[in-house]
Amino acid sequence: MDAHDDTFLERTTLRVRLGAQDTHYREYLIPAATILRLFADCSTELGLRENNGHYNLLASYERADFLLPCRVGDYLEIEAEVISRGTRSKRVGLAAYRHVAAPEHDGEPSRICRPPELVAKAVLVSVKPKPNA
Repeated sequence: MDAHDDTFLERTTLRVRLGAQDTHYREYLIPAATILRLFADCSTELGLRENNGHYNLLASYERADFLLPCRVGDYLEIEAEVISRGTRSKRVGLAAYRHVAAPEHDGEPSRICRPPELVAKAVLVSVKPKPNA
């Protein structure tokens, strides 16, 4: 395999800024469902690369832990890594790290997180669809 061939990535990352479209709560809090969506998006890239552009299907979340609240304006990095494989399935470990924290009050500056803060972690299981017979 070529050193630059990343067809079968075992790990990937996604960086995002959380925006107003990501919430419906007061105080600009981000719902946990938004973090789960980002976890699924990051995991999807792994499946697309393995399956010639075809999606894997989310089977379940084995666990999801939300450790810190997130707000509109936070910058997150989502990491996904394959932790085990079956015949058609794989378990993916996920983590969300906050690199920049949005101000909690108007007029305050954003806060650079050094080191980045772990805000959520999860394990999901995805499966390849059965080939058409």
